[in-house]
Amino acid sequence: MVMVDALNLGRRLRVRSTAYVAGEPVPFFWPMRTFIHHNPLYGLEHMPFEQAVRRGAELFHARMFLPRSDYQRWQREGKVRQDTLAEEIARRAQALPAVPGIDWPRWLQALMQSAHDRDVVVPGVRAPDVHAALHGQPPSAQAVDVAVLLPALEQRLHGLTLPEAVDALWGTRLADELDELVIKSYLDFFDEDQSSWRMPGRERGLFAAWSEIARRNARMFLRGLHVRRTLGRVQDPESAVVHVMEEMGIDPDAWSAYFTRELTRLHGWTGFVRWRSSAKHYYWAQRYPAEVVDLLAVRLVVGLALLQESARHRRTPVRREQLDALLHERGAECLLRNALHSGEVLPDWAQRIDDTLSRGGSKRCEALLQRYWPLWQARQGQDQAAALRELAAAADATAALEVLSPEDIAGLIQGLQEFARQEGMVWTLAMEAQAIDQLLAQVQVPQDLAAGKRPFAQAWFCIDVRAEPIRRHLERVGDYQTFGIAGFFGVPVGFLGYGKGSESHFCPAVVTPKNLVLELPAELDPEEDDLLSTLGHVLHDLKSSVLSPYVTVEAVGMLFGLDLFGKTLAPLGYSRWRNRIDADKPVTRLLVDKLTREQADSIIRTLQRAMIVKALHAELHIERERVDDDMIRELRETALRHREGPTRLQRTFGVSDKQEAEFIDKLREVYRVDADYASYQLVRLGRIGYSLDEQVNYVHTALTMIGLTKTFSRFVLIVGHSGQTENNPYESALDCGACGGASGLVNARVLAQMANKTAVRERLRGMGIDIPDDTWFLPALHNTTTDAIELSDLVLLPPRHLVYLDRLRNGLRAASRLAAAERMPKLLPQARAIEPAQAWRLAHRLAVDWAQVRPEWGLSKNVYGIIGRRSLSERADLQGRPFLMSYDWRCDPKGRLLENLLAAAVVVGQWINLEHFFSTVDNARLGSGSKAYHNVAGRFGVMTGSLSDLRTGLPAQTVMREGQPYHEPMRMIALIEAPLDFAGRALQSVVKVKSLVLGGWIRAIVIDPTQGYKPFVFNNGQWEERPPLVAPAEEEHAA
Repeated sequence: MVMVDALNLGRRLRVRSTAYVAGEPVPFFWPMRTFIHHNPLYGLEHMPFEQAVRRGAELFHARMFLPRSDYQRWQREGKVRQDTLAEEIARRAQALPAVPGIDWPRWLQALMQSAHDRDVVVPGVRAPDVHAALHGQPPSAQAVDVAVLLPALEQRLHGLTLPEAVDALWGTRLADELDELVIKSYLDFFDEDQSSWRMPGRERGLFAAWSEIARRNARMFLRGLHVRRTLGRVQDPESAVVHVMEEMGIDPDAWSAYFTRELTRLHGWTGFVRWRSSAKHYYWAQRYPAEVVDLLAVRLVVGLALLQESARHRRTPVRREQLDALLHERGAECLLRNALHSGEVLPDWAQRIDDTLSRGGSKRCEALLQRYWPLWQARQGQDQAAALRELAAAADATAALEVLSPEDIAGLIQGLQEFARQEGMVWTLAMEAQAIDQLLAQVQVPQDLAAGKRPFAQAWFCIDVRAEPIRRHLERVGDYQTFGIAGFFGVPVGFLGYGKGSESHFCPAVVTPKNLVLELPAELDPEEDDLLSTLGHVLHDLKSSVLSPYVTVEAVGMLFGLDLFGKTLAPLGYSRWRNRIDADKPVTRLLVDKLTREQADSIIRTLQRAMIVKALHAELHIERERVDDDMIRELRETALRHREGPTRLQRTFGVSDKQEAEFIDKLREVYRVDADYASYQLVRLGRIGYSLDEQVNYVHTALTMIGLTKTFSRFVLIVGHSGQTENNPYESALDCGACGGASGLVNARVLAQMANKTAVRERLRGMGIDIPDDTWFLPALHNTTTDAIELSDLVLLPPRHLVYLDRLRNGLRAASRLAAAERMPKLLPQARAIEPAQAWRLAHRLAVDWAQVRPEWGLSKNVYGIIGRRSLSERADLQGRPFLMSYDWRCDPKGRLLENLLAAAVVVGQWINLEHFFSTVDNARLGSGSKAYHNVAGRFGVMTGSLSDLRTGLPAQTVMREGQPYHEPMRMIALIEAPLDFAGRALQSVVKVKSLVLGGWIRAIVIDPTQGYKPFVFNNGQWEERPPLVAPAEEEHAA
């Protein structure tokens, strides 16, 4: 066996870079536990939207718009702007070929109102056959010219991978088999301790570990897949890629396109590997590396083995030139094969074609093709003629159709085909235009608070669309003023929670926090003898242990049976009972301030002393009560080399010199009581907390960002949010995306603690922001599934505020119940007339029901992003559809805050919006299908059934109801309250957002307060002026 020559560095880099570029159209896919919304076409955002969706349909084999009937339903509901529909049809009709007697707008209107979803153009139909069918004439008796038919088939096959091309001609399942085989290997390699069996050698990388297993895979060998032969000739993934591509005879200029086709077949796995290889701090990626070139090499090697096995059994091609030769030498056979296996064969001819192909022979195939193909073309012509007659009747143009020549019919078919690719876009534009009109009809000229008026409470919520209803109800039940801000409140937090063994990041996924916050118990009770608490610990331990079910099944089987029946039959009552079983978390404090050097030294000394006590017990079997503090101090000084000579261990416990020396060495090497490690610990401790300058900056930025620089209330609530759901791998998708798919409470507690600090307020006062002494920032958590708002850190509340606490809670509870009453009928149509208290109870029940596949709608129906003062939209009922970002351009003279909002919040909102868009239009390919069939894969993703691509989008239950779209797919409509030139400069400065607006990925509106609050809508490359906003009625304002 000859080893392939080692690739030089330049060629290796070319292979890697080609693989990298080929994978760029596939967006990153984050692990499910930190579900990050993403635009499935993120890799195509450099293109205009309409062009990108066409390319996306090719790459991901997906539909980009909904069937016509769904848009017609929304049209009947008044959600489609008729004028825009007519305008877009007229504009696009001008680019269609001129056909005598054809009024394109009338025909296209009729097409969009037709009562079926099927395509109006029959693929591959010939105009003469249509003309003959329209006039009842027999089809052409011309002989079939194979040379004329082959180019189209050749072009289609060249767009496929070789396994796909063989499938197209022989009806095999090579491409599907390839997917199944590599998925099994991916699951074994990427597993994050879900499986009890782990692929050996993973630390060497995906391709190396897989190669070692594949060489010894007896099942693969018996299956006839001789991958060992290929692996024996290659050294690394790059050389494997080169070897396989050369073995298949793929032209180097076509490698990039071929790689893209391979990688997009399993775009979920590709997206995960792309993210994983770029995640510098991801534990599993550091320990078990894998890159796109590894993924590609595995696919290509297995694919080559499948091709070789097929060639041995069926004499199918292995190389591209063999496929081309087959097409030219046995063209009639290839045409028949493609017809048979494409599923488009005439039913009564399928058996005859199959028999002829089985017997073989060019003459037989040629003869059959001459008999079959005219019949096939005639059938196509008849189907097309019927479709055109139906359309002509709807357009009241039957007479015009009857007089068309074959050339005119060709133009008609071409025009209809071109418009078919645009129809979904026309519907979308008309829906967006209607949504823009509805928004501009509801927003009003914003009003500032009356001079001297102080709201009872102010509340900051995340910009999440689920905050809009509760903000609206809170403002209406009492004297509350609300604001919207990104849910991490502008403070990236590395957090080590009480009782947690690892750090969590509470910030956007693309940010790595520099600072670490510790959660410490205010009073630590070492006694844990309470029976209920112990029972709760037993239950939790069982769920996280592999062995414990086997050793304690009989002891706690009844408890798990109770868990099963309780969660199924009485979820709400059972949840309350379980909450009493679980030990209450103690009252905690957050360590937000930087440690002084003395404090850091003290912590390190404490840790070192604890490690010495542990070492005495483990190494010398000496218990703590037998040693005093002086002995521990002496051992510590010796280990740190601050003293020499024997210690009291020898005198007190009779330890020999050798034993003592070995013990001291273990203290340094095993227990890390060492001067160098102490220095490292000091550096690590330097991450804890925020300096005073940092705290001032975070609080000042948050206040100016939302425009709250004066008139502070007694209570300023900082409300994070999270969802609540049982038995749901998508639970992090219901949490705060700005917090990395986690709860926003930690960030709320951190910022509140900063804002309540006297030193921070003194600094802010010098910056022009005077926070009154009686203002208290209070963290809270909005449960978006139940609409409950829970206040936090109440033990820190000043005594003078306690008298107002009951009023605050009553207002929050009332708003929560009203929000639940608004939301429940949308979730459960049978709950149309429901009282707030009843809706509140129902929402809590759904949150703890583990059989509930849709505990809330999440961010479905999102469409607006409003950047401006709350009073712009506070009188509008926007039905939980807008991202509300508080912003006052008067506090932002240089436009920096607006640029930050555009670069962060708007871009993330666009990701969320387009993930919902594409998960709705093709839930099978761009969403994740039904939750009912989902299984967790490796603890990082979800698959359908036991073997599938990683499901990257949203489940059907999030965007669909009873098989019909619940979410209405429109691009995000971003409204900015600011002078037009001011907003224009900000849009120009943020290159990414400028590209998204110009490319049509975002619809933009600017409301200019310097021009009488006149809206300007960006449409077709220019700003269109609209009538000024209406000012609120004087009596409303006075009230």
